[in-house]
Amino acid sequence: MSSGVDSKGVASSWLDRWGAEGAERYREHRLILSFEDYLAEVVAAPQIFLRSAAQLMLDAIRWHGVRAVGQGEARRSRYLIFDPHPEEGDEGVLGQEDAQQELVRAIEGFVREGRTQRLILLHGPNGSAKSSMVASLIRGLERYTRHDAGRVYRFHWVFPKRTPDHGRIGFGSSQPSRPAGSFAYLREDEIEVRLPCEHHENPLLLLPRAERQSLLESVHLPAEFVVADVLRYGELSQRSRQVFDALLASYEGDIAAVLRHVQVERFYVSGHYRRGAVSVEPQLRVDAGVRQITADRSLSALPAVLQTQTLFETYGPLSEGNRGIIEYNDLLKRPMEANKYLLATSEKGTVALETGILHLDALLLATANETYLEAFKEQPDWPSYKARMELVRMPYLLDFEQETQLYARWVERLRVRVPVDPSVAQVAALWAVLTRLRRPQGVDVEGAIRSVVQDMAPLQKALLYARGEVPPGVHGDHAIRLRAAVDAIRAAGAEQRAYEGRFGVSPREMKVLLVRVAEQAQACLGVPALLEALSRLVKETTVYEWLRMEPDGQYHRYERFVGDVRSWWLDGLLRQVRQASGLVEEREYQRVFERYITHAHHWLRGEKLDDPVSGASVPADERMLREVEVRLGWREAERDVRSRAISRVAAFRIDHPDAPVSYPEIFPQQFDALRESYYAEKARDIARLVRDALRWLDGDRAGLSEDQRRSVERMVDALTEQHGLAQAVQREALAVLFRERLRPLADAP
Repeated sequence: MSSGVDSKGVASSWLDRWGAEGAERYREHRLILSFEDYLAEVVAAPQIFLRSAAQLMLDAIRWHGVRAVGQGEARRSRYLIFDPHPEEGDEGVLGQEDAQQELVRAIEGFVREGRTQRLILLHGPNGSAKSSMVASLIRGLERYTRHDAGRVYRFHWVFPKRTPDHGRIGFGSSQPSRPAGSFAYLREDEIEVRLPCEHHENPLLLLPRAERQSLLESVHLPAEFVVADVLRYGELSQRSRQVFDALLASYEGDIAAVLRHVQVERFYVSGHYRRGAVSVEPQLRVDAGVRQITADRSLSALPAVLQTQTLFETYGPLSEGNRGIIEYNDLLKRPMEANKYLLATSEKGTVALETGILHLDALLLATANETYLEAFKEQPDWPSYKARMELVRMPYLLDFEQETQLYARWVERLRVRVPVDPSVAQVAALWAVLTRLRRPQGVDVEGAIRSVVQDMAPLQKALLYARGEVPPGVHGDHAIRLRAAVDAIRAAGAEQRAYEGRFGVSPREMKVLLVRVAEQAQACLGVPALLEALSRLVKETTVYEWLRMEPDGQYHRYERFVGDVRSWWLDGLLRQVRQASGLVEEREYQRVFERYITHAHHWLRGEKLDDPVSGASVPADERMLREVEVRLGWREAERDVRSRAISRVAAFRIDHPDAPVSYPEIFPQQFDALRESYYAEKARDIARLVRDALRWLDGDRAGLSEDQRRSVERMVDALTEQHGLAQAVQREALAVLFRERLRPLADAP
């Protein structure tokens, strides 16, 4: 049945438009150049064309940008090249800012030294995003080389078909006539043979070293720009050298005539096509080799001076990854004999082949499991390898908010089958982080907070790492100092074998668990089902090595952690219910605090303030001040308490001169205490509202009054709209909350 649309015409129009756009991009991006035109580009923009692979990677990282993450003393720089790019299917790397810093610092060192003389080894436990880190670098380099600022060029040898204009080169004459112009721009039907550059060589290597050095001295470069050794002293690959020397002899030393056979081509790094980005899997062979080019029709059309040559070409990952990144995935799973060539390659940037030396210009990265690295350190060859490696540790995440983002992606995909409680990702992440924490010991902090750190429970430590929340009872300066000590707490024991973040459940194992729970879910995927699955998992001590770790105080007690996250989840659910109930307006806390600060300010200065109702000047309301302080649990001297509160507001204004004062941000614990005090007065009403909501969600609505139905519907709608809880999720979660927390209150007279 015809739709009346000229489908063939539409398709033809698309093809015409795409063809025109492609031709325009081809011209705009200068995809093909003669050597002379390429040389002009080098002189015009030497910082682009004189970059080594390390410089190119560093520029790609900087091109993507950087932002600060974290708060206060724990602030870090995050490189945006590691951020997710969903449009490309790139999930990025969550967290790992310390590892990012170490990685970038190593690359900066290579750039300053002018040579990539060490292999960067990312090491950590299974599933700590080591391969994802490398994948983000590769995808970032792919994006960058597609941009004008990231241009990279290689070259090919071009030999034209016999025409009157092209003389008799290669067609029976051992003394070819000199070409009048470059063959780079010939059409395909005018080219007899193109010898592609299998090694992605920099076209500048075609210049003899003396001429190359002269060029480097003549271009204008910033004082801090370091021309890499590979451009100063590097040599062509075996085949390119053979072709160059043969043509140079035929043209009686005329280098310009030789270079007319050079076609310079822009290329884009591609991990998919192994072009400037290669991942080497564990295997039992060397990663590069040479082979003779077999005779075929096109090669028989080469100039006579080349037909007498035995031409070889390089092949393998080292050749394919040149000018970009070469990754050795799970490096230490290979026999050491297969890796020994890296001792020279990583230090000198060369590979010894049967026919000569191959010069490399690539960033060498590797990943290794921590267990394999520990075993390797016991081998005699370890000192030799260590001197040629930059070690970058990648532990498991210890910030459960970051890990939540990872699980939320997986949980979102499961939402298609059944409704999912958004808290599932957070509860899973918190439990995972608890399994990785170590008891604080040897922490270099001042004596006033040392006992607080030593007594910190795993859940308290996780909340401090992720949110800066301090344990109950820690206030004022002690709270500030504890937050400032987070880096010191993290660093404690970092030099030990069992460092924090090495052991515990991996994200991969949690993903399997979440998928398994989702497959078994009926009405919804909620936290209760997840907690039951975690209780079963901690009994599988023969499966998971970390479950066999001996308890250390409150740490490494995995079954207890299930109860901890259950209690934490119920606390959060109760807060959501309270907020959704509408029994106390959230704005009420802000209003109370604003009034408290205003009156405290005037009380400290002994000044009166204008009454908003009568307009009369009245003294500060001391009764209100004391009432708020009681609600907040502030028991110090009144002047000290009020003075500190005013000082914190003043400090916020200094740090945020253009932002409105945010009391919840300045006094997070106090706001929580204020909420608790107000909701304590409404506890019975909330318990009965939850009981009514369960009846309503079960379809038993006949026994509810009109007011009760309206209250329930308001709360159910708020939980759905504000917190993303589908009704099936609400029914399951509220049933647990009511049974474990609210039933006695609801039944009270």
